[in-house]
Amino acid sequence: MAGEIQKHLWADLANAPAAPGIYAWYYSPQITDFDLDRAIENIESIRGTDRGEAERAARTLLDDRIFRQFREEPYQAVVEGPLKPAYRGALDHAFEISSGLVSRVVDHPERLRSLRNILNRSAPMFASPLYIGMSVDLRSRLATHKSLIERYRVARLKERPSARNSDAGFAWQIAKRQISPDRLMVFTCVTGDDDESTAVDIENVLNRLYYPILGRN
Repeated sequence: MAGEIQKHLWADLANAPAAPGIYAWYYSPQITDFDLDRAIENIESIRGTDRGEAERAARTLLDDRIFRQFREEPYQAVVEGPLKPAYRGALDHAFEISSGLVSRVVDHPERLRSLRNILNRSAPMFASPLYIGMSVDLRSRLATHKSLIERYRVARLKERPSARNSDAGFAWQIAKRQISPDRLMVFTCVTGDDDESTAVDIENVLNRLYYPILGRN
């Protein structure tokens, strides 16, 4: 019988169950009081004389503090057909911040406080998972994740993991996106089944249903 779903913060990973199960990482975006106050003051001070600059300030805050960490990596695309030329290359994520959102933020900068407060509580109810995995020992596996994330943050992206190592790839992406570990949380669920393939099947289904942003098996 499956166990209850447990929530673990970064400092609490050592208390994850030492048992077979599945897990999912989530990230809660952070806008600090300092950044928020400075952005609101800046937008209010310049919007009357230079709306374009005010919109750039709003767009920069939204991108740096919210959207950048969730941007998709490029797809490697191949287009080919019988007796046709073939095309191969990277397809970048064509992401744009809504001009309507930027305009409304410039008109009402204080709205950023409500946005920040909701984002602080958005994971996991309104969030996509960053990574979904399984393990015969959840505590050990999450300790490996933590160790790798700390390693790549210290290495400052000077070492690149093998594409075949999904744990290292996830940790490398956390470092690359400058995601603070203190804003990470992980949810675990013991499968209650000694057959390892049960957790494998559950992980397989969950990955295909929910498409975690930083890890797909």
